Amino acid sequence: MKKKYLLLLLCLPLLVTGCKYEPKLVDGKEVVVELNGKQFTAEEFYEEMKDINGTGVLINLVNNYITEQELTDEMKKEAEEQAKAEYESYEAYYGDQWNSVLASNGFKNSNDFLTSLEDSYKQNLVLEKYLETDVIKDEDIQEYYDNDIYGEVTVRHILITPDVDDDMSDKEKEDAKAKALEEAKKIIEKLERAENLEEKFIELAKEESDDTGSASEGGLIENFTNENMDESFWEASLKLENGKYTTEPVESQYGYHIIYKISQKEKPSLDEVKDKIIDNLIDELLSEENASLIYWAGLREKYNMTIHDEVIKDSYDSTMKLYK
Repeated sequence: MKKKYLLLLLCLPLLVTGCKYEPKLVDGKEVVVELNGKQFTAEEFYEEMKDINGTGVLINLVNNYITEQELTDEMKKEAEEQAKAEYESYEAYYGDQWNSVLASNGFKNSNDFLTSLEDSYKQNLVLEKYLETDVIKDEDIQEYYDNDIYGEVTVRHILITPDVDDDMSDKEKEDAKAKALEEAKKIIEKLERAENLEEKFIELAKEESDDTGSASEGGLIENFTNENMDESFWEASLKLENGKYTTEPVESQYGYHIIYKISQKEKPSLDEVKDKIIDNLIDELLSEENASLIYWAGLREKYNMTIHDEVIKDSYDSTMKLYK
């Protein structure tokens, strides 16, 4: 599942309620409201509104139109399922306070909030579709494949974690780290004297490792890559030959590791990982600052959006310049 990204909107939507009469606009002179003989026309109303919030309202209308044009039935179903799951998690979290939370955030009821979530997910999916088809190029995919895709690695490791806590002074923390480093070096000395290296490694992992998740399995960590792995641990594992171990402790955010490499699989073909690469590239693009605003502007350009009102056009152009 792709990582979720909520869109940044340029304004709050207008809420128009209680209207029994709507002027049929022909030349903008239709009367919207009058009092004591004074009439306010649709044209006057528009001129005021466009200065206050006109650009944001217009862009919302455009984005909603593009979303409806781009959505497939499959995308719509996915958006509704994601929105429902998020809605249910919010509802469960807030419990009896749910209705008051909705009201305090400007939602009339649960359906109003659910619809808002669905709209956000739909726009997210449309934006991701645009990035995949119009922004990400074949050479971007190839570059990612060449530089960031590896065969899965399997290792054993022994972790020695410094015994520190928040109440310690900096000196005490440094002393604890030095002690952990010395313990890791002593384990390496034991491995140097081992007759059966992997057998000894398994024994020491079970006895000495502070990684409770793998110690009982002899420090075994199977089939991992650079994704979601500590960088220093990954780089050390990648450099090792099969059947070799690190002769110096490898420091990570968790402490000091001794790593024994069991195997590394062949790098998968581009076809096997292409969809995964595209997902990762989309995530990278959308993690950039103001990404949603920037790429939605590109999608509107794809639809040849032309703003004819000069006031709104100037406001829109000025806003977009801030993000380019």
